[in-house]
Amino acid sequence: MHTFVLQEWTTIRGASGINVTQSESEWLDLTQYEDLTLWIDCKELTGTTVTLNIETSPTKDDSLFAAMYAATLTTTLISPSTAAAKILMSSATVPVARYVRWKLVAPAAAYDATFRIFIAANAPGA
Repeated sequence: MHTFVLQEWTTIRGASGINVTQSESEWLDLTQYEDLTLWIDCKELTGTTVTLNIETSPTKDDSLFAAMYAATLTTTLISPSTAAAKILMSSATVPVARYVRWKLVAPAAAYDATFRIFIAANAPGA
């Protein structure tokens, strides 16, 4: 099992209807792994609820990314609240491909969210 930082603490300020996707330079290449455990820690949120998708794709083509997991960040998910989730190859609707990134799906109002994401990944046979 190896642990990765998908996102250090960051604050994203978004406008109504404008999705925010993690920069390509920060995507994780998890080619060697099949099972993931996510920890999403939300410290602050203003505005309304925001959906945080954890997405995967076999290539860096934006159109191929699919959501493996979706978390709704709300004002009740303020630190020390942490959402944890498992994405297992044997039972995942969308199993991990190669690249993993996050995307904030904007609500119908302006918002800002402060969060971080850790991933523990397990390789086959490990």
